[in-house]
Amino acid sequence: MMDCKRFIEYISFAATAHQEKVLPTAKALRTFPSGEKTPYFTHPLWCAVMLWLDSDLPESIRYPGAETLLFHDILEDTSAPLPEDISDEVKHLVQEMTYQGGFNEEKTAVLTKPPLIQLLKLYDKTATLYDGDIKPGRIQEWTEFMLKLINTVEREYGTLNIVLFARELIKKYRAPAQ
Repeated sequence: MMDCKRFIEYISFAATAHQEKVLPTAKALRTFPSGEKTPYFTHPLWCAVMLWLDSDLPESIRYPGAETLLFHDILEDTSAPLPEDISDEVKHLVQEMTYQGGFNEEKTAVLTKPPLIQLLKLYDKTATLYDGDIKPGRIQEWTEFMLKLINTVEREYGTLNIVLFARELIKKYRAPAQ
């Protein structure tokens, strides 16, 4: 069972990093299509909680995966270090998910990574598509990348809730405007 008290401390750590130690090239806020802004840390929090709650995955994936997703943008987007007390496994997974070269580097490199990294990236990319924080010209490229992640995830882990959710979002964004 995950240590909930420690996880709440980690949420606070991630929120502080994304609010107070954000790099000039990164965002402290995410902007919804409506123009409404929300603190950036809600993105990694959404990813972490969605994975944590997917009971079709074993605890051995869900718990370190949730911690990884909570911290997955810390090294890219903030000047904060990772918390000293996270496991070596989580540190390694965060490093495997970190790309300084942006989406172009990431979409090529991730597909060469183990299925676990692709699973975690599917949560990340689905969250971004969900809140609509993608440039309109990038939707096709984004959803094509997500479909590749879905193929790996489904082959390795089955039809998880994130797979179903991601497919529905892809349909929504690829549907012709009404």
